[in-house]
Amino acid sequence: MVHIYIGDGKGKTTAAIGLAVRNIGSGGKVLFAQFLKNMFTGELNILKDMDGLVLKRPVMRHKTFIWNMSPSQLEETGEDIINGFRDICEAAVSGDYTLIVLDEILDTVSCGFLAETDLIRLIESCPRTEFVLTGREASEKLKDIADYITVMRKEKHPFDKGTGARKGIEY
Repeated sequence: MVHIYIGDGKGKTTAAIGLAVRNIGSGGKVLFAQFLKNMFTGELNILKDMDGLVLKRPVMRHKTFIWNMSPSQLEETGEDIINGFRDICEAAVSGDYTLIVLDEILDTVSCGFLAETDLIRLIESCPRTEFVLTGREASEKLKDIADYITVMRKEKHPFDKGTGARKGIEY
């Protein structure tokens, strides 16, 4: 089945990690791929050493948020994401995984870095594998193929009052 965690609220990655832990705890094997997270995040310390979980991130040339990138940096980031996605697809189609988490993959599609058809093709090529897709928004086509859709909606956030991201909480 396909799970989609979307919205402008906190908790999409956290929910995906929770499902990955549950899957491993039940004897599964997880491929956990993170896109657009090209800097350190606290979960890396745990996920990289977790038995039953393979962590992959596309190698990114630029270590900044996409809204701070120049046009040439955005183009290179798109290339990096496509190369990373190819590597992740090779691992995914091996049939070794019971759960594949594609964290922030929906944002790579909505930003135009990755073709939605490529993502759908990957999901269709692994019919016996559970998928989790996260990001701020999903197209109607992706929503149509989803079995679960959970929306994380921000009602209030410290960022709105100027508080920046905090280590161990937001990253």
